[in-house]
Amino acid sequence: MNNKTYNNLQALARAARGKIKMIYLHWTAGQYITNYIERADYHICILGDGRIEIECDDLTELRTHTWHRNTGAIGIALCCGLGATANNGYNADFGLYPPTPEQITAMAEVIAVLSRELVLPIDKNCIMTHCEAALLDGYGPYSGDPETRWDLWYIDDPGTKEKMQPGGDVLRGLANWFKTMGIPIE
Repeated sequence: MNNKTYNNLQALARAARGKIKMIYLHWTAGQYITNYIERADYHICILGDGRIEIECDDLTELRTHTWHRNTGAIGIALCCGLGATANNGYNADFGLYPPTPEQITAMAEVIAVLSRELVLPIDKNCIMTHCEAALLDGYGPYSGDPETRWDLWYIDDPGTKEKMQPGGDVLRGLANWFKTMGIPIE
């Protein structure tokens, strides 16, 4: 994360402190770039090379990223997943645009900064993938819902190099490590 992005994210998070209770982690089901829909739906998008695009001037802006869960929540999305299909969590075909290690690392860094500045713990009560939320709300994998969401159900762990691990656990674990190590450095 470059200094300008870090400083901007830090300032936005400080301004939103006390108003944000949740962070939801997504993928766009698109290519490694953003489009106008993604810029409208998510607060933060992460490109294929790990570059971070902040898509708002205020993290408390209402965005439509997670069904019935948008108030007081930030939506962060990896720009990837076009054509992906889930056979089951640990056996997915991510198509031509799988989540990259750079994206996963950048998302964890963003989570660490937001957690620190918003004073939110990095746990499943405050930070979850769209898949984890969808499983709770009845439209996740195995639900039979035609609008099934399985964003970041399983991903490769760039920290341990282990393949197809539960996505929320990978991202929260890496974010906690970054936060503990003081990375990204202020």
